[in-house]
Amino acid sequence: MEMPVTASLTCRKTASLEAGSVYAWETAEGVTGNILIDPEGSVARPCTLEGIILGDMLLDKKVGNVENSDPEPKLSRAFLIVASAIFQEGERQGQLPDKITRTYW
Repeated sequence: MEMPVTASLTCRKTASLEAGSVYAWETAEGVTGNILIDPEGSVARPCTLEGIILGDMLLDKKVGNVENSDPEPKLSRAFLIVASAIFQEGERQGQLPDKITRTYW
């Protein structure tokens, strides 16, 4: 019998810009990045620490799936998990969160 794999995610808001909120994130597996959430809190895109959008990958929570997925599966999966966690906390709190820590299997 295989034991479930536990992983974790930490994410914190690092900047509030005209283009939206920038979050730095890291998974327990060592995958890191930055994500920009638009001012309406509905579209997530990978970005630099300064909020400059990287590539074409995005997640629109109204659509519910990643568009223009990154060719690196670990990065695409981490991006989807991070964006989903931010959106879920935003809905739960009524505003975008400052920090998120999640454990998942």
